[in-house]
Amino acid sequence: MVMFSHLRRFTVRDEHGADASLRDLSVDLSAHDYPPVARIIFRHNQRAHLGWEEVRRIDLRQRRIIVSDLARATPLADEPLEKSALLDRDVLDALVLDLANRHSMRANDLWLEEHDGKLELRAADISAWAVVRRLGNGLLGHGSHRHLLDWQDVEFLRGDPSAARGGHDYHHRVASLQPSEIARLLDAVPYLHAAELLELVDKELAADTLEVMRPERQVQVFEELMQERRIGLLRLMAPDHAADLLARLGPDRARDDLEALPKQQRERVLELLRYPDNSAGGIMTNDLVLVESHLRVGEARDALRERLLKPDFVYYVYVVDSLEARRLEGVVTLRDLLVAEPHDGLRETMRRGVAILDPLMSADAAAHRVADQHLAALPVVDKDGRLLGTVTADAALLQLAPASMRGAEPRVFT
Repeated sequence: MVMFSHLRRFTVRDEHGADASLRDLSVDLSAHDYPPVARIIFRHNQRAHLGWEEVRRIDLRQRRIIVSDLARATPLADEPLEKSALLDRDVLDALVLDLANRHSMRANDLWLEEHDGKLELRAADISAWAVVRRLGNGLLGHGSHRHLLDWQDVEFLRGDPSAARGGHDYHHRVASLQPSEIARLLDAVPYLHAAELLELVDKELAADTLEVMRPERQVQVFEELMQERRIGLLRLMAPDHAADLLARLGPDRARDDLEALPKQQRERVLELLRYPDNSAGGIMTNDLVLVESHLRVGEARDALRERLLKPDFVYYVYVVDSLEARRLEGVVTLRDLLVAEPHDGLRETMRRGVAILDPLMSADAAAHRVADQHLAALPVVDKDGRLLGTVTADAALLQLAPASMRGAEPRVFT
C-alpha cells in the first residue's frame, strides 16, 4: 500500500541499471471498481511511457520501480495519451463525487494498493492531512491522519465538458443515482463540472436532471453544452419545462435552440411561451392525452396505446369533441378506461362538469384551486372551450411552496 504523493518521488530503474524519474501513472477509470495502473510515465532524456506489463516489482525500501528495459518506452510525442486519465495531471486535486454520501470532495491524495501483480487505485484521501503530507514532501502527515474515500464510490470530474464529449474514460457510476440526487450534487460543484456531468450521463437521465435543477444553475449549465446536446435534451424534456428553460435564456440563444426543435414540439413550446409566468397558462403543461368523445372504450384503448408511451403526465385522459377543435367534454382516468366494458361509450363513462381554469388567471389562484379540489390536475380551457393544457398538482405545489423549498418537492405527475 502506498500513497501517490509518496510514490511519485520514486525512481524508475530498468534491469540494465538505467534510471529515469517518474512523472505520472495512467489508469483506466472505466475498467474496474478499482482501476489498475495501465502505464507509467517518466522522463529519460524525454518524456515517455511503458505499459505496466513491463514493471517487474516495486521496491518501497529503495523507492524504485523496477522495469524490464527503458529502451522499450514510447515517447509521449508519438502517443500523447490525451484521452487517458493520469493520476497527477487529472485525478490528484480533482473534484470527486462521493456517491455513497452524495457529496463533492477534493482528492488531496490517492491510495494505491498492489493486488495480483497490478497496482490499483483504491481510494482518495480527502483529509486536510493529505495536503500537509504533500507540502512536507512526505515528512509530515503520516500515521492515522487519513480520511479515505473508497474508489468504488467515486466519480471524478475534470471540470471540462469537452472531456466527456471526447470519449475520455469514466466509470459512469453517477448514472445509478436519481435525477433529484444528481441535481443536488450539481448545485454543489462548479458549473463546468456540472456541465461535464450532464455530458457524461445518457440523454434521458440528463434531461430528467435538468428538469429538477434550480433555475439559476439550470441556465448556467445548459449554456455550456454544445447545441446538439442542448437540442437533444430539450426534445426529451416536457414542453412546460423546456419552455421555462428557454424563457430564461438570452433571446438569441433561445431563438436558435427553439428553431432547431422538431416542428410539433416547437409549436407546443411556443404555445406555452405566449403566457406570462405568473398566469395559469404560464405554469400549465400541454403534454396531454386526448381522446375523441364518439369512441367506445375499447376503441379508445386501442387509439391511446401508442400515445400513452410519451407524455410524463398520464393520469387523466381528456375527452374532446375532436382532436382538431379540442373542445373539452369530460375526463376519464386510466382506471375508468380499464374497468369499463369495451363496448361502453366514452360519453357514458366520462365525468362531466369538470372544474376548469382560465389561462390568464393568476398562477397563485390557479394553484390554490388545484389544491382545494384535491385533484391530480385541473384543465386549462380558453373562452371558446378549447382545451389548452393542465395545471398539475406538482406545478401547484411548486407555485405555492416557499422559494427556499423549490426543487426539494416530490414530482409525481410531471
